[in-house]
Amino acid sequence: MSEPTRLDLKDTDPARAKARLYVRWAVVNVMLTTLACGLAMLIWLKESDVRRQLARVLQREKQGCVDTTRVLDSKTALIVDPEEVAPPQDQPRSGYVGKFGTQISPAMLVKLEAIRDTTKPAVEVRFGAQEVLPSQAVHVVNLWATWCGPCKAEMPDFKAMFARKAETWSDAVKFVPVQLKDNTDPRKSYQDFADVMPPAAVKLADRSYDEKFVKVLEGEQARQLFRGNLPVTFVLDCNRRVRWAKFEQLTEADFEDLEKHLDQLHAELSDDSPDAWCKKPWPGNGRCEGKENTAAHHSPEDCGELKKRGPAVEAPVLPPVEAPADACPAGQFRTADGRCSRLKGAPVTPKVEKPQGPKTCGNGVCEPARGESSQTCCQDCPCDAPLVCKLDASDRHTCQAKGLK
Repeated sequence: MSEPTRLDLKDTDPARAKARLYVRWAVVNVMLTTLACGLAMLIWLKESDVRRQLARVLQREKQGCVDTTRVLDSKTALIVDPEEVAPPQDQPRSGYVGKFGTQISPAMLVKLEAIRDTTKPAVEVRFGAQEVLPSQAVHVVNLWATWCGPCKAEMPDFKAMFARKAETWSDAVKFVPVQLKDNTDPRKSYQDFADVMPPAAVKLADRSYDEKFVKVLEGEQARQLFRGNLPVTFVLDCNRRVRWAKFEQLTEADFEDLEKHLDQLHAELSDDSPDAWCKKPWPGNGRCEGKENTAAHHSPEDCGELKKRGPAVEAPVLPPVEAPADACPAGQFRTADGRCSRLKGAPVTPKVEKPQGPKTCGNGVCEPARGESSQTCCQDCPCDAPLVCKLDASDRHTCQAKGLK
C-alpha cells in the first residue's frame, strides 16, 4: 500500500478546511457590505436632492402654489424654475399679452367636469361649450385648488370686484373657475368656497388621470399658460383669445390692471362697426362662421364634430306599377263627372244614360239608376202581386197573371 500524498493530507486536515470556510464567508461579507454602503449612499443623495427642491418650493410658496406631488415623484421631471420658461407676455410681470392675444382653441375641445348645482352630480362638458363660454362675452378663467393658500387668499378680491362692477358688466363679463391638480370632490370643494368665490353659472374641474386640460395649457400653441404654479388667471375676450394673464396671486395693483382691461374688453362687445374686433372670424371663437362647417375647412372647436356620411346603399329595384284599367292616360285628369280630360277643371257634361241591354238586365240585381223596374226588367225587379214574370209571345219577360199562358 502506497503512502498518502501531500494533497491527500491537505484535504483531510480539519483545520485547513475550517480556515478555507472562514475565508469564503469573509469575502462574501465584504461584498455585501460594499453593496449596502453603495445603496445607502444613493438613497442619501436622492433624499438630499428632494429636500433641497422641497425647500425651494416652500420658499416660493409666498408668490404662488406648486403641486408638491410632482417633486416627490421620481419618475417625472423635476420642477423647472419659472425663470427658465419663457413667459407668454412681453414683460415678465405684466398681465397684458398683446393686442391680438393668444389663441387656445385646442383647449376648447377638452372635456371637464361641470357643476351647475352642488347638490347634483357633475356632468361632462367641453370647455368651449356655449353653456361654459357663451359667445359675445368676456370670461375671467381662474385655475385653483383647495390645497393652494394664495388661491384662497385672492378669492374674496375677485368677489368684491365682480360685486362692484355688477351693474356695469351685467352678464357680459363672467367668472369661470377651474379646479386643477386636486382629487377632492369638486361639489364639496365649490360648496366650501361658495362664500368667498364670485358667482359662476358653471364651475369646472379636471380630475382626469392624464390631466388633459393642463397638458393643453402647457403646450406650444397655448404658449405655456400653465407652468406648474397655482393660482393662474387669464382673460378670454369675445373671440376667446387670451388678452390678459397672470401666474401668481393677484395683488391690489394687479386687480386694478385687470379691472381696467376688463372694461376695455367689455367696450369691444358693443362695437357695431364692420371691422369690429368681435366680428373677426378667429378659430375657436365659438361662432361657426363661413367655411368652418365644410370638410375642407372644418373647425371642431366652433362647429362641433363633422357629420359623417353613411356608406352608399343600393336602392332596391321596385316592380313597375301598373295603372288601373279605368285610369286616364298620361297627361290627362279625371273630371268631376268621371271623364278624362287634358284640362283641369273641365266643364261637366250632362251624363247620358246608356240604353238597357242584356248585360244589365238579368244579372239578378235591380238597378233603378239604370232604368230597371218591374215593367222594363222583371227578371231583376219583382212584379207586383199577384203578377209574375213570364215570357210573352215575343219571348220577352213581362209581368203577367199567374194563370195566363
